[in-house]
Amino acid sequence: MRYEFKLPDLAEGMVEGELVGWLVAAGDAVKQEQPVAEVMTDKATVVIPSPVAGTVLDLPWQAGDIVKVGQVLVVFEAAGEIPTQRTHAGHVAPGETPAVAPPVAPPAVVAQVTSPEPRAEKTVSAPSPVAEVPRGSRALAAPATRRMARELGIDISEVAGSGPGGRVTPEDVQRHVAPAPAPTVSAREGRASGAAAPVASPRVEEAKKAPAWTPSPRASAVGESEERQKLRGLRRAIYETMSRSKRTAAHFTYVDEVDCENLVASHAALAKAVEPKGVRLTYLAFIAKACLLAIPRFPKINASVDDEKQEVILKKHIHLGIAAATEPGLVVPTIRHADRMSLLDLAWHIQDLGDRAKTNRLKPEELKGSTFTITSLGKLGGLFATPIINHPESAIVGVHQMQKRAVVIETKDGDEIVARRRMNLSLSFDHRLIDGHEGAAFAQAVKAYLEQPELMLLETV
Repeated sequence: MRYEFKLPDLAEGMVEGELVGWLVAAGDAVKQEQPVAEVMTDKATVVIPSPVAGTVLDLPWQAGDIVKVGQVLVVFEAAGEIPTQRTHAGHVAPGETPAVAPPVAPPAVVAQVTSPEPRAEKTVSAPSPVAEVPRGSRALAAPATRRMARELGIDISEVAGSGPGGRVTPEDVQRHVAPAPAPTVSAREGRASGAAAPVASPRVEEAKKAPAWTPSPRASAVGESEERQKLRGLRRAIYETMSRSKRTAAHFTYVDEVDCENLVASHAALAKAVEPKGVRLTYLAFIAKACLLAIPRFPKINASVDDEKQEVILKKHIHLGIAAATEPGLVVPTIRHADRMSLLDLAWHIQDLGDRAKTNRLKPEELKGSTFTITSLGKLGGLFATPIINHPESAIVGVHQMQKRAVVIETKDGDEIVARRRMNLSLSFDHRLIDGHEGAAFAQAVKAYLEQPELMLLETV
């Protein structure tokens, strides 16, 4: 029986999705719940399973197409009973007849989220070992990498991947377009290896007398070029969210410096103590705990505005967002009810989110609902920043690199210049709700917890 499977509502408020690619071809026999397509929503990339067992009749879309919720995604020749399809908010799709059928497992999520720590820099001249992908097989790659390959006219299945499990990275695509040049042997290296040194010709001697550098003809080339890319998927969601945040919230930023000597000592002692529990205790867990302890004293830090009703919404719960950079763009995995958690619990959840992000196992509900956000630049450093508030929240904390700095301290013999580990915090607030003195007081409270971590014990339940 012919069955037209319509794109379901995969996330709250979803109206459309971008087809990343097909995992089957027309004429293929499929089993129920077998993955058939990858679709990118505003929150994540989702693997769509087949709702029926049968044969693929038609794939009406191409990679990169935008498919609206309720439009036919794929047509099957169903081998058995046809299930009821619900495309949006639990309603039966138009034209579908309700039928009794076994429940279909929800789509598996493959959100492309990476660990907050920046990646190690790669060089083209010394590529890491790559895993060969058989021609015609489904290459492992993030949506942004696939898009890059399409725009360069490259069949991504022909690109050797150097990432985990043979995943194709943007660097692999670039290397496929322009392979690294073969190494050359200098005269000195040649003599060291026993090779004969090249004999300088008269032309070479004449070249030595020429100017050291002459402008390339390309410098005077006429003409300009540009490339236009459609705002789609996650990048479009970021575009809309950040624009809305800047249009509505009246941003102001406060920057302060934290002395981290005691924090480093506490971290070293506790990290070693929790090793047997299999938990990776990071500085981010301490920063999160400091913010969570300070927020109840400043309720507007954990609030939002209902612009239509002109009301302030004070949240009685704290859902902590941890901003993470991904290939498609920035996402914010959320730790729900983080204010009820111990330092060890927070460390576990931060580790769990990071690990599952690397293996593409985050759920859609874990990418929404935050009430306060922390964004960390980690080892990228920088002195300060002006973080954009994660709409509709009212505040965000930006964390910068910890580094040794020369500071003046008072001693019994007078002032001395010493090296101490310091870290800057950049906090942005919505001035419609939070006045300058209130934002500064919140920052000072967070700073106090980090400079004296033992104070956290006094308020831990």
